[in-house]
Amino acid sequence: MKYLGIDYGEKRIGISVSDDGGVIAFPHTTIENTVSILSDIKKICDIQKPVQIIIGMPMMIGGASPLMRAIERFGEDLSQCTYIPVVYENEIFTTKMAMRDGAKKNTVDQSSAALILQSYLDRQIKEDIVY
Repeated sequence: MKYLGIDYGEKRIGISVSDDGGVIAFPHTTIENTVSILSDIKKICDIQKPVQIIIGMPMMIGGASPLMRAIERFGEDLSQCTYIPVVYENEIFTTKMAMRDGAKKNTVDQSSAALILQSYLDRQIKEDIVY
């Protein structure tokens, strides 16, 4: 089962994909966040055929921020456009982590998306082992 990861940004959106077994996340591409973003991601989904889309959500203490609400709206729109379920993965400091790991400015968003997706995949594997 393949998964698609997203690091949402107001200017750019990083995309990652997993291997076919849903074990390892790989940076895929970065797309400008324009009016065509939903159709651009749908094209990627049509090729990659993920079973689920994982979107990073900066879940901070203190309630929903404007960015969190924008990400939720984006996720709802994306799910309706692609007919693929969307889930949210807590992501804080993934951009800083990606830069620390050596990501360049033009690949940091897709590297962040890979960190978000890998976190989700690791947790799913861990939960499968426990149960």
